[in-house]
Amino acid sequence: MNVLLRSVAVSIAALAMAMPANAADAVKIGAIYALTGGGAVAGSDAMRGTELAIAELNAAGGLKNHGGAQVELVKADSQSKPVNAVGEAERLVNQDKVAIVLGAATSNETIPLSQVLEKYKTPHINAIPQQAALTDGTLKWTWSTTLIDADYVTGILQALEMIHQVDPKLTKVAVLCPDNEYGIEMGKLLKVKLAERKDLTLTAFIEYGAQAQDLLQPALKVKASRPDVVIQVGYFRAGVLASRAYEQLDFHPIVIGTGGMSGDAKLRAEIGKLVQWQFAVTPFSGDTPNAKRLGEAFAKKFNQPLTLNSALGYFGTVVALRALNNAKDFSAKAVSDALHQVKIGKDEMITSSDYLEFDANGRNKGRDTTITQFQGDQLVTVWPRNKASAKPVLKAFNTP
Repeated sequence: MNVLLRSVAVSIAALAMAMPANAADAVKIGAIYALTGGGAVAGSDAMRGTELAIAELNAAGGLKNHGGAQVELVKADSQSKPVNAVGEAERLVNQDKVAIVLGAATSNETIPLSQVLEKYKTPHINAIPQQAALTDGTLKWTWSTTLIDADYVTGILQALEMIHQVDPKLTKVAVLCPDNEYGIEMGKLLKVKLAERKDLTLTAFIEYGAQAQDLLQPALKVKASRPDVVIQVGYFRAGVLASRAYEQLDFHPIVIGTGGMSGDAKLRAEIGKLVQWQFAVTPFSGDTPNAKRLGEAFAKKFNQPLTLNSALGYFGTVVALRALNNAKDFSAKAVSDALHQVKIGKDEMITSSDYLEFDANGRNKGRDTTITQFQGDQLVTVWPRNKASAKPVLKAFNTP
């Protein structure tokens, strides 16, 4: 058994034992992620995390409480289209007869597919999107293992406070936000919270097209407002485009981004030095002992570094496996009952949250963020202090 199985969050080894000769039939888990189209980077990363969690469990002998039953992953490609996500959810439930569904990687796909699973009363794990509507009590069959929008906004305000402690003169803030559901909700929350801060001035709030292939014009508007700090909301691809636009415009703000936009390990390979010094509010830090062990196992299996979405996809799958193992059978009600009882302690966590335990609406009560920063070749945790592996370095975008 590898090091990860012995030590990582929600130790999958605790779920497994040697498979008996008459092991139970395999139980199916469905995963809907964008494997093609504009969202394929995030979706493929998440799917790899799911693959790793299931492969480790099966290699260790399966679900111990169910005669060593193996878990079969049924993949579904949304092709980055909400309508396809809905269709794939229908297929997984009606044709493949899966016990639980994971996905997707974006809110615009996850919300409609969650409504399909609600209709069929099929347990659904949301591991990545932070839309509060997924766990506001409306949906009874969705459990979220990640953050909600308000958590990111709280983290952004903490990042601003961290910067203020280093240099109180940096008070002018601009926001760059996508025009999709995610961006609109984040934008509303940010406007309210920034307005409450009398020590800060919002110089501009600029929306960009969520499917845009170039962010030069939105970045130009942000630069024209002359901010000290830019808060950028979005995903990995937008982070690449924004950084390239800032470079082209010779624009040098302090940058705070949401996890995928400024805190994904893949950014270093994609844009090199442009990611240097960027801060990210994120649900995952790769420099904790559990995360490092997961990173080693991921690199061994896929020959590439662990990413934010891979880690979140892995953790969501681990929660699903814990519930399947503890369920009295694989019926929807039994799995639902088991999900309500899942508890994961601090020492087992790989995400930034302090622990995992679901409230009545399927929202994790132990949610928390960390702030990371690219420093040299490392993506390190710089806030809060009790979780930090390095001190924050206050340097502007694309400066030595």
